Amino acid sequence: MKHLVCSIILFFVLSTAFCQSKISYGINAGYTNAGSLVSNKRSHNYSFRSISGITAGVFVEIPLIAGISIQPEVNFTQNGMEAKHTLENNWTTYRRNAIDIPLNIAYNVTIGEGRAYIAASPYYGIQMSMNNNDGKFYDATTNPSDYGLGFNLGYKWNGGYGFFIGSNYGMKDMSVNENVKLYNRTFNVGLRFDLHQILKK
Repeated sequence: MKHLVCSIILFFVLSTAFCQSKISYGINAGYTNAGSLVSNKRSHNYSFRSISGITAGVFVEIPLIAGISIQPEVNFTQNGMEAKHTLENNWTTYRRNAIDIPLNIAYNVTIGEGRAYIAASPYYGIQMSMNNNDGKFYDATTNPSDYGLGFNLGYKWNGGYGFFIGSNYGMKDMSVNENVKLYNRTFNVGLRFDLHQILKK
């Protein structure tokens, strides 16, 4: 919780520090398809598949020079996986609710009535909870924090509306079991709303 509070404070300090620039701010929301890279001596006895979830958050975009901008975000993201032992018929869903805080560095190109962009970012994730489809909680079986790299591309119309496609590539072993290695993998697609432009109309 301490990390979450500090990160949110940093997010708003950044937006205030650049208040004299042509910054924009807004919200985004979308769909996630999440899975995990699992390394386990017994993993051949299991099958794994991805799960669906949601992502939603807020952002501030700060233009720099030559089409380059930085975009800190605070996002609620669902990730995890489904697993099934070869001797069982039922899949068990492990869903992780987390706050992800990426710092995107984007390159923007004017195309038509808006801007296309491609972005990369380091991100830091804070686990809020993790449970399965029986409602049992597994917070103690995974590390409470995550970090990795994120990649995004999308398009922003001049009216303030846009869409994005992206992925997160977790680089921290999320498992507390020394015999198991677990890395988050998430694909995202969704819409973004630049409230700074929309509210000016």
